[in-house]
Amino acid sequence: MSRSASEDAESRVMSLLYPRLLPGETERRFRMLHEAPAGGHASMAANHSSRAVYAATGGRRVTRDELDQLRGSVLRVARDQGFPASPSAAQRTAFDRGTAQVLREGCRMVPGEAAQRQVWAFLALVLLPDVCAWRWPADAGNRYVADRFKGTDLTRHALARLWTRAHVLRDDTADNPYHLLDVLGEADLDQVMARRSALAGSPALVRAIVRAHRDDEGGGGTASRTAASPGVASRSVLRESLTRLLRLTAFVDLDSASEPELGRLVRQVRSEARAALGG
Repeated sequence: MSRSASEDAESRVMSLLYPRLLPGETERRFRMLHEAPAGGHASMAANHSSRAVYAATGGRRVTRDELDQLRGSVLRVARDQGFPASPSAAQRTAFDRGTAQVLREGCRMVPGEAAQRQVWAFLALVLLPDVCAWRWPADAGNRYVADRFKGTDLTRHALARLWTRAHVLRDDTADNPYHLLDVLGEADLDQVMARRSALAGSPALVRAIVRAHRDDEGGGGTASRTAASPGVASRSVLRESLTRLLRLTAFVDLDSASEPELGRLVRQVRSEARAALGG
């Protein structure tokens, strides 16, 4: 699949290398989350750690000033959504969408760096522990979910999942390159991203899936019905489409398809899924 001009230009910009928090320090700082008093996580925040290392090659090391700027940008998004007061569901969604753009634009990291779990452990447990604890608070037993902070599962990490969404859904053909972030709700977007690696790991394919959902008559809401098929929920059509696309990957090389070809294929599969569901 050919690279876009913007992707080529981006590849020429030197990637930033981020601190990778050592495993023992990751565990120590995760314990500190539980020990901090209410509202005390800001005291944990720092722009460096003596227990972090960097990749030897692949870019230049991010500076402390740049890390401070990144923290400030994420904090502004959080404050716009009521931080440090407990956020509503709508505020959490708005924070995720805004922070996804900030991370994708501000981090200047290539996918290889973004795939490093300990990079995200540093960002969540050193640079932004207060914001991440606000977005993903402890349960009634004062227990935090490790995946949201440590980077053990990047699809669930407080920040890594947002960077990935913005990276995959960025649409360089649009005036607002991040407009696709607004199409799906949290649960539906998770359904798409959870199958991303199985669906050829192609950002173009993921964008085609989200565009088809957006463009489908009445699509876009978890409880909406398509105008052509008022009895079929768009969420059901989306999930049936994903199942059918997954089957196609067994004998169709989607990696070799152009973005327009992927768009046509996804719309066809979506139409077949709707028909199969009784629409």
